[in-house]
Amino acid sequence: MKNPRLSALPGSLLLLLPLCAVLAAAVLPGITRLAAVLPLLLLPPVKYIYCVCRLRELAGAGLEEAADFILGPGSFFTGMLQRRGEIIPFLKENFPSPPAAVAEIGRAKGGTLMLLCRAAAPDALIISLDLPGAIHSGPVPALNKGAWRLPLLRAMAGPGQDLRLIDGDSKLPSSTALFEGALDGRKLDLLFIDGDHTWEGVKSDYETYSRFVRPGGVIAFHDIQPGLEDFGVAVSRFWRTAHLPGTRKEYIEDPAQVSYGIGALRLPG
Repeated sequence: MKNPRLSALPGSLLLLLPLCAVLAAAVLPGITRLAAVLPLLLLPPVKYIYCVCRLRELAGAGLEEAADFILGPGSFFTGMLQRRGEIIPFLKENFPSPPAAVAEIGRAKGGTLMLLCRAAAPDALIISLDLPGAIHSGPVPALNKGAWRLPLLRAMAGPGQDLRLIDGDSKLPSSTALFEGALDGRKLDLLFIDGDHTWEGVKSDYETYSRFVRPGGVIAFHDIQPGLEDFGVAVSRFWRTAHLPGTRKEYIEDPAQVSYGIGALRLPG
């Protein structure tokens, strides 16, 4: 059962707790200091354990319930850089039958991975390739790296799903070899490209990994909406100018929004 008080704790507060503990230790005397500091130090790991347990509970949940958690009480540890009004319709409309093989390039906190797991078949192969802590992996990239993230990520997969986590630069042949090895001859129903957002990065990811998608499968691009070009984000330009064979559909919640948006490319066949 959920603990509503723990669930409602704002994620940003967890960043302030260590600082508060240091300040309390500096100004409070003796036993009062211990009584004040100990709860502040314990709360982040308690919240972490709660998130791991809740993710496991959600292994059999639907998209909506999973989104409620990763955009709400689980956002600090497992949030996603997606708009709910884009990612959920995209998954529901393109995959009325659960896909059997899914891959993402770019993971950040893993929230998108959670939804991909929930949309996929109970026995699906799910591959997540990411360069943890890279420039486009969230507002605080350093928080998205380290072995401490593994229990969170592995808890996202259902008991019968085969989750393969690959850490590396998607542009390197070594990463491509690991990706191909994880597929073991299978073809993807969905490739979700959300890694390096530069022109060279998104172009490389498309050209390198699109060959692993089956005919009739879907290649999705995140951040097709313009707005962050000054920061090197070129997904919108690539989506609109590159020759991409297949049928396109866009999922943009608000035409006036800055960035976000999902472009779905259904391959011929």
